[in-house]
Amino acid sequence: MVMDSKQQAMNVGLAGLGGVAAQFATHPCETTMVRQQLAGSLKEGGSMLSMASKIVRTEGIPMLWRGFEAAAIREVFYSSLRFGLYEPIKTALGADAVHYGGDAQKVPFWKKFTAGCLAGAIGSAIASPTDLLKTRMQRDTAMPPKGMMIFLRQVLAEPPGFPMNLYNGVGATITRAAVLGGTKMAVYDQCKIVFKHTFGFSETRSWAEQILVVQLGASVLTGLAVTATSSPFTNARTFIMTSPPGTYPSMFHCIADIVRKKGPLGLYAGFVAQWARIGPYAIIHFIAWEKLRALCGIQGFE
Repeated sequence: MVMDSKQQAMNVGLAGLGGVAAQFATHPCETTMVRQQLAGSLKEGGSMLSMASKIVRTEGIPMLWRGFEAAAIREVFYSSLRFGLYEPIKTALGADAVHYGGDAQKVPFWKKFTAGCLAGAIGSAIASPTDLLKTRMQRDTAMPPKGMMIFLRQVLAEPPGFPMNLYNGVGATITRAAVLGGTKMAVYDQCKIVFKHTFGFSETRSWAEQILVVQLGASVLTGLAVTATSSPFTNARTFIMTSPPGTYPSMFHCIADIVRKKGPLGLYAGFVAQWARIGPYAIIHFIAWEKLRALCGIQGFE
């Protein structure tokens, strides 16, 4: 679908609203994931349930939402752009159905992946400071919890000075977001096409078929694919953002250090927590976004 400028602006805002809702529902899983990733070893990190139980036991249930203020601000910028820019970038790349005679099945997957990578990279580059604050807040175990402004002042006091100190780990953030964005948008896009054109499901026959089969099925498969492709970069981002500036010369030095200390599986530390967060996040975000689009008169995503 080719949207006019008004629909494009509205679509960006709707994507952000869907992202905030999804983030709130899944934030406890992300907090648990960060703690597992920063544990000294895979054994110390334990399972998702054991780590979540530890947080609840020692800090209280509300502390599973540490850093949500920064996360919500991040979603307003990051998700708005990575979702909202995907379709315009697809059009610019000639990757929408219009360029293939209206047949969405003919659009090459690599073009969709490229559009998702670009949209994710742009969104993460702009939202990186909020990602840094969120991760720092999730790592913290102080009671009572410190507010976001305290962490902001701490970051601003670090080298190399404003504004670069707000972009500690930006390389890892953009790399992760590009891989995640490319996988997420392209796989969801492709799954919906397969469900509708190969298996014959429809988004117009019934609400149940639209939500429970096409959108839910595509979201579940997308969540698994995203977790598998982005976990190494998610781990590296967590370590870089919670370490003193300059600890890791690059993301790849960080990945090598994780492998040296924890082995290759260390790159997938917190995988279950990541899937428990990304899977439901994808379901809530995509379905909420599609429903908001429909309410505003914007054609379904494909």
